[in-house]
Amino acid sequence: MLQKDKSTTTSSKSTTSKTNLNSTFSTGMDTPIQFVKGVGPKLGAMFKSRMIETVGELLYFLPRDYEDRSQIFTVSTLKEEVKATVTVRVVSQRLIPTRFGRSLLEVKCADHTGTLSLKWFHAPRGMEKRFTPGTQFMVTGKVKLYQGRPEIVHPEITWGVGGASDDDSSVQDHHNVGRVVPVYVELEGIASRTLRKVLWEALEKFGQQVPEDLPEYLLQRRSLPSVGPSIWNLHFPPDSPEYTLEALMEATTPAHRRLIYGEFFKFEFLMMRQKLNVARASAQAFGQGGGVNRVKELIQSLPFQLTRGQIQSIQEILDDLKQPHPMNRLVQGDVGSGKTAVALLTASCVLAEGSQAALMAPTEILAEQHLVNAKRLFAGQLNVALLTGKTSQLERNQLLQRLQSGEPILLIGTHALIEDPVVFSRLDFIMIDEQHRFGVDQRKKLKDKGNRLHSVRGKTLIPHTLILTATPIPRTLALTAFADLTVSTIKELPAGRSPITTQVVRDRTQRLRAYERIRDQLRQGRQAYFIFPLVNDSEAEGFTHLKSAVSQAEHLAQEVFPEFKVGLLHGQMRADQKSIIMDQFKQGLLHILVSTTVVEVGVDVPNATVMVIEHAERFGLSQLHQLRGRVGRGVHASHCFLFAGQTKEGSATSQRLEVLEETQDGFKIAEADLEIRGPGEFLGTRQSGGLPFKIAHLVRDRDLLLESRDDALAVLKEDPDLEMPHHLALREYFKREGTLQFGRLGTF
Repeated sequence: MLQKDKSTTTSSKSTTSKTNLNSTFSTGMDTPIQFVKGVGPKLGAMFKSRMIETVGELLYFLPRDYEDRSQIFTVSTLKEEVKATVTVRVVSQRLIPTRFGRSLLEVKCADHTGTLSLKWFHAPRGMEKRFTPGTQFMVTGKVKLYQGRPEIVHPEITWGVGGASDDDSSVQDHHNVGRVVPVYVELEGIASRTLRKVLWEALEKFGQQVPEDLPEYLLQRRSLPSVGPSIWNLHFPPDSPEYTLEALMEATTPAHRRLIYGEFFKFEFLMMRQKLNVARASAQAFGQGGGVNRVKELIQSLPFQLTRGQIQSIQEILDDLKQPHPMNRLVQGDVGSGKTAVALLTASCVLAEGSQAALMAPTEILAEQHLVNAKRLFAGQLNVALLTGKTSQLERNQLLQRLQSGEPILLIGTHALIEDPVVFSRLDFIMIDEQHRFGVDQRKKLKDKGNRLHSVRGKTLIPHTLILTATPIPRTLALTAFADLTVSTIKELPAGRSPITTQVVRDRTQRLRAYERIRDQLRQGRQAYFIFPLVNDSEAEGFTHLKSAVSQAEHLAQEVFPEFKVGLLHGQMRADQKSIIMDQFKQGLLHILVSTTVVEVGVDVPNATVMVIEHAERFGLSQLHQLRGRVGRGVHASHCFLFAGQTKEGSATSQRLEVLEETQDGFKIAEADLEIRGPGEFLGTRQSGGLPFKIAHLVRDRDLLLESRDDALAVLKEDPDLEMPHHLALREYFKREGTLQFGRLGTF
């Protein structure tokens, strides 16, 4: 068996006190991988091509799964579709030519209970020579039945078991059999058994040099082992009640908990430190020069009453604006909850006191919609202008002159706002709508346009930032990816919004019934959206079965709804073409708008009462909810049909879509989406690669997330610069690699 003294250590004693923290090479983690026993130049080059160049990168290449190979089966006990390990001897082998010039290698082998066939398609040349009759080995793989006889295709072979051996292996290979073994993401060209052997050698030589960067008192508080033994136990689990196959698969072992806690703690510390840095920065304060009164006046002039959530959000923003430090706030609310009104009203405070504001939207449609709303709500009482790619050069030049003159104005626009010619004289309030659609650099460019030197205090003033999102953020994401933001939530919908009934359409009969209901709505003078995942038909693998907006617009117009007018809208059209189509739909000249997800945000047509989403199973729940929010914006009852092909009732896909049938609560939908699809749906291009967690899972590990957040906050309050002796290892980690790893994650 494996040595237990190295793999079962559970002490949380830190090993960093005697380590030279200024050099990771001194710990062995930066040692080139070719210095590991068994890794020569050829194998080292293969690891390097897979972005594994150092011992540290190798040790942190963690298993994705585990298999129980502690039980050795006999051939007669093998079952179809079950992965098993069995000891056999070679009976015969042969190469079978194929049509493509390569050979199929078939090896007949047996034990005392029966015969087993092993097969390799496209077998490497000369591989058959290794299978001489009588050679004994262990084989692992998923069993198939071919003509009633067991076989394993592309099995994993463990040589040197009880007799004839392969290469330099003359003892039983306990890295790969007779125990629970790790399963890794496949590295092309590197066999799993080779990877395990290299990892074993690396741990033997460097395992005790893995630097512990978390303070010992935190590990003791949470009853966690130190990092070195944890990494060992993840790669080679000990025979222990705490490391059962179930615990390993569910990531609840002490080793898993230690690494998960560490990832969460470091992330939370940096995000909250960033929030603290924002609080220390300087910004122009507002609210004492008539701005608050201006907001109250505009609220009184509105043609409707604000909801409780809107009023509370406005108050929270105004309280932030009164501070001489930059606001960094997120306003989240369901589709149609009135976030835009909140943003425009609070911007009026800044304009009233002589400063400028900017609202950046991800699409021209949404930017134009914001301008229309501003004019409709305030009837010229709010100085507002629009800048997009469609703005004429004459209008653009006039706008730039107004900005540079210092005119108090709210400029609404798209990416055009961050172009170099756009220069603000006094930009003190920026708003970003649907931030996840913008990259880090794009957001930073807009904020940098507001940085200016205070004429009296001599400090750099940073603009206040307000972020709007119609995708409710699950609490676990609010505690991680958005931890540097203060969050305001609008839960109520404005009065007068109509209900939306949602139905998953699974077969042709249901589809025809849905068409009849849609036709009935159109005859009553209502309008409908049809959303498709592709602009044009695709021949790419995995996409050939998908319907496209272009082809289906013609099909719907000619064959399904020939008595109604159908329009087509997608992102590849010119801006002027999109505007014409959108205007025709708003004016009721088109009954059906066939589109891609370009209408996901910003389109407001109260007369539209039908939303049809083709291939709904291809979309995330939150995106489907966003699209559904394009209807139900008027007084008429609305309908959403989710066409999901041949999805069977009770299947995982069907159950996921049924969430939308059951609720219109965007917050419940967001939580379900996070659990099913992970954080990518919410983060978008917010940062490259999403959250930097190798092993932590936001939903599964929620308890550890909360614990690590509490601990990170306590450390931040006690020692924000990590100058105390027991925090020096953590400080050196952030200096060494933490900032590189997490630096681009913040919203500020």
